[in-house]
Amino acid sequence: MILGSKVSLGPFTWEQAQDYLQWVNQEDTAQAVTRALPVTPLEHQQWYESLVQRQDAVVFAVSTRDTQDYIGNVWLWGVHPVHRHAELRILLGPASCKGRGYGSDACLSLLRFAFWQLNLNKVYLYVRSDNVPAIRAFEKAGFVLEGRLQQEYFSQGAYIDALRMAVLRENFKDRADKG
Repeated sequence: MILGSKVSLGPFTWEQAQDYLQWVNQEDTAQAVTRALPVTPLEHQQWYESLVQRQDAVVFAVSTRDTQDYIGNVWLWGVHPVHRHAELRILLGPASCKGRGYGSDACLSLLRFAFWQLNLNKVYLYVRSDNVPAIRAFEKAGFVLEGRLQQEYFSQGAYIDALRMAVLRENFKDRADKG
């Protein structure tokens, strides 16, 4: 178990994956994760089984620290042992948990794990340029803009840029030491 100030990170169970399936098929969440079609139960089962068996991914369930309610997932994807980097992915499901600092705290907790336990040097992510709340949460966790992928996504009849954001271990350490 990894403890943050607002959340705890723990194993991602099949029972929790059933809530995740409901969340990912909600229209606003599907847009955020750039899904065009609903996820079927069979597709979801295959995704879950492959995710928890991957050697280059580390997935955690995110729960509120006070009530231990499951509210989403955060994971490192494509952990590269030579270059020591990975992509951070996060999905928080219930609308009631958004805008309360849970996402930033989950990211900070995962970054501590990535840098101090896995000895990674860099963690990066991709976010839609129109997802201002997510961008703010990532900046709060220490991510900075690395670049812009123009017209990366097509959603609701329009092209949307993707931002690549990252945090380096050396910058995260400085940030953690300051406070």
